Amino acid sequence: MNEKKRDIMDLNQLKSFVTVAHHRNLTQAAERLFLSQPAVSAQIKAIESSIGTPLFVRTSNGMTLTRAGEILLPEAEALLQHNHKLDQFAKTLAENYKEEATLGLIHPVASKKVTQLTRLINQTSSGVQLHIQYGMSGEILARIIAKQLHGGFFLGPFNQRSVRSIFLENIHYSLICPQAEYEHIKDSPPKGLEEYIWIEMSGVSGSNKHLQQFWRANRLSPKHQIICDYPQTIIDLVIDGIGIAMVPSSKAEAAIQAGKPIAVLEQFRQILPLHFLYLDEYEQDKSLQLIKSCVEEVWQLAPNTQP
Repeated sequence: MNEKKRDIMDLNQLKSFVTVAHHRNLTQAAERLFLSQPAVSAQIKAIESSIGTPLFVRTSNGMTLTRAGEILLPEAEALLQHNHKLDQFAKTLAENYKEEATLGLIHPVASKKVTQLTRLINQTSSGVQLHIQYGMSGEILARIIAKQLHGGFFLGPFNQRSVRSIFLENIHYSLICPQAEYEHIKDSPPKGLEEYIWIEMSGVSGSNKHLQQFWRANRLSPKHQIICDYPQTIIDLVIDGIGIAMVPSSKAEAAIQAGKPIAVLEQFRQILPLHFLYLDEYEQDKSLQLIKSCVEEVWQLAPNTQP
């Protein structure tokens, strides 16, 4: 009977346990695991049934570990990390194996630094196949959690226990408008911005979340919006007089220097932090270590810099 109970406690259940322990919230844990809340709750109950004691107690501050849960947590984390190492080792046994490093990129990262990073990774370990995937911050985070990426970039404030973050730099954003509208807009109160079409990234982007905060801070409720997930197209639409947009300052300045008919509304400049993210359990992974060390060198950071 005891053997049967031990069989029930599988790796997926342990992952649910660790995620709930980190977030102290079933709903947040379910979102990170891409599962329903009842499914995560059932997995926790299955482990508790297997070992015969509760692992959590519900408090006003969320899910708190019991003494048994506190003892189990480091063991579960170590087991999950060991399982990942075993998976990676098993892949090396294939005759046609080639080590792969998967990196998630977002458009606000300067192309010059992307080039430097790519070159450095190739020079440091030419035997590794680098796979770059572009996406928006929310998509990159989801892929990291789903173990589809060794690491990736994220725009905006970040604090999540199961995912490590390294602060890289602040990205400056500018509100741009068609040159023909500049004189009218710059002398108008912020409320007047509601009348324009806002061209923005979709909700999973870091810049969109910040834009929503900008609207709330200025008590704006834009009446017309266009969703566009390609930054250069957003700038092109502003150039063509379609609307206004919040874009990286470097891209706005490049367009102005190229003679494009847009203008920057200086009073609305914003700053967003750029982070490099990776999973706790990938800490000892060789591909992650390669990417991470190269990121730290390109951004001229001391090793193990944390926010």
